[in-house]
Amino acid sequence: MRQQGDLQYFRLALCVVCKPNAKDTTALCGRVNSWICINFAKNVQDNLARGFCHELAQMCQISGMEFSLDPVLHPLTAQPDHVERALSTRYHDAMTILQPQGKELDLLIVILPDNDCSLYGDQKQICETGLGLVSQCCLTKHVFRMSKQYLANVGGRDTVLVDALSKCIPLVSDRPTIIFGADVTHPHPGEDSNPSIAGLYFLVYV
Repeated sequence: MRQQGDLQYFRLALCVVCKPNAKDTTALCGRVNSWICINFAKNVQDNLARGFCHELAQMCQISGMEFSLDPVLHPLTAQPDHVERALSTRYHDAMTILQPQGKELDLLIVILPDNDCSLYGDQKQICETGLGLVSQCCLTKHVFRMSKQYLANVGGRDTVLVDALSKCIPLVSDRPTIIFGADVTHPHPGEDSNPSIAGLYFLVYV
């Protein structure tokens, strides 16, 4: 008999129809075979951007992902006031290389200035609703410091839930399942003109 407060799986609920543009963007089993980087921070040199991306790719491999060490194209430095043109052009340049091979672009790494919160929102909107492209944003200060802790956090190694999951949450692999995760980014204190930005991610097991 089910007790009040127990977790319930596969219960029918009200469905809301939405149309996110997430076509062909899932990296199955933690696999990123093709990626590019765009740098919007003018004080980050090309060699530093390349080194940061290489270190991040290595950390993702250490974290258990299949992550290619080589990008499809070299990191591009672009002006923040031309964000849409830079993202669209670089995306199509990459797809020109990948499409004949029957491949998709799995990830975009974006280096952002430390003091431009609006650029983050613009970039996310263009990538996720326009291009259908998953992106990972990194601030300039982390590129310069390049600490292993930060790289591990971005690479997904900061929290290990295997033991907690095995003891607290029943396994759900025997039925079609969808798992949602949500996050929100708030502007820095005093930046009243910038909005909070929420993101929703999901994994589907069938």
